[in-house]
Amino acid sequence: MNKITALLFAAGITASSLTAQSNINNQLWSDPSFQKEFLGSYGFLAGAEPQISDEEKEALRNLIDLIKASPKAAIQALEPQITQSSSAAFDFILGNLYFQDGNLSKAEQYYGNAVVKHPDFRRAYKNLGLVQVQQGNFDKAIKTISKALELGEVDGRSYGLLGYGYLTQEKYYPAEAAYRQAILMQPEVTDWKVGLARCLLETERYADAIALFDTLLLDDPNNADYWMLQGNAYLGKGESLTAAKNLEMVRRMGAAELSTLTLLGDIYMNNASPDLALEAYLAATEQATANDSQALLRAADLLTRSGNYEQSQKIIAQIRAKLALAEDDELTLLTLEAKIARAQGDDQAAVELLSKIVERDALNGDALIELANFYADQGDMAKAINRYEQAEKIEAFEREALVAHAQARVRNGEYKEALPLLRRALQLKSDSNLEDYAQRVEKAARSQG
Repeated sequence: MNKITALLFAAGITASSLTAQSNINNQLWSDPSFQKEFLGSYGFLAGAEPQISDEEKEALRNLIDLIKASPKAAIQALEPQITQSSSAAFDFILGNLYFQDGNLSKAEQYYGNAVVKHPDFRRAYKNLGLVQVQQGNFDKAIKTISKALELGEVDGRSYGLLGYGYLTQEKYYPAEAAYRQAILMQPEVTDWKVGLARCLLETERYADAIALFDTLLLDDPNNADYWMLQGNAYLGKGESLTAAKNLEMVRRMGAAELSTLTLLGDIYMNNASPDLALEAYLAATEQATANDSQALLRAADLLTRSGNYEQSQKIIAQIRAKLALAEDDELTLLTLEAKIARAQGDDQAAVELLSKIVERDALNGDALIELANFYADQGDMAKAINRYEQAEKIEAFEREALVAHAQARVRNGEYKEALPLLRRALQLKSDSNLEDYAQRVEKAARSQG
């Protein structure tokens, strides 16, 4: 997959939609056909639903008006009637009431009691699995919903919840199978389609994911998440400029977060469009807080390293204008400005900036190496070597300093002195390009005699 990657949005069911699907609302309780089934035919699924006695039916008949008026009062009235010998139907109803009231731990407790009392109570398994999904307990939810399906509680919602459970566990192939079943039974539910698209993304079937998002966008063209996810698929497929079009759509909708804008800038940089990259990075600074400084510093560094100095100076100025920077971040910007000054031939400004950085932070390896490079270019190898050796003592910069030191020695015709530096750098981290360079330097040293 392309190294540039967008954040994948979790494509499942929201807590509010789950509650909406499961709440026992007034309209349901007022439905005469529901009341008849609820009170008169509760045990009609032989073996699948618990039996309920005439006495228990009468108790529920007296409770139904209270349930319609106040679920909390119904809970208080029903809970004392539940015993080890009472019907599992009572536990199931109380679980529903607690779920409606938002008490998921109590709902789980009574659904669990219901399936203990009646091990084939498939609706209780289904609702228990739903509660476990809302609680984020996906290991349990997968087992519980699978049991409901095994007992015959086969519907789109059960398969969709099972798919979501597998998706959160990164078990993409069973998640895909479950989502496909859910879509067959509930083709109107977009959650299942988005979940399937996520599985396709994670298993790198980008063309299929793109096609699925095309259908979703036909129905909901203003859904920024769909544009983002499809953009991620285009990135995975290696079509970064097409992905950029998707991200631009998100931006025009006003839904682009800082990470989206910096990703967009990175794509433009990878496609040699620094002006477009700068535009995206500058937009990112408008959303930035102090916690976002690293992403913006990286953008400034990328522009500097690629030789786009004018654009880099603009983003540096904007970062300073928008953020209250920590000392380390300010030193990073000063280092970038010194690099720009050197590249533009303003050696005096560069050495002043670098000296200021080193005075403020003697362990700033980046500035030490840059200062050493400056002295080497000026022909003052004694000062250069001193700064290189300082940087080599800083673990995070040792290899970079060794390579820069060796290159300076080579430029000065000191091949034999450069070799041990390159060998030490290769010990720290092997690199085919550096190995080739070291071999050429060794050959030059031998020819020197």
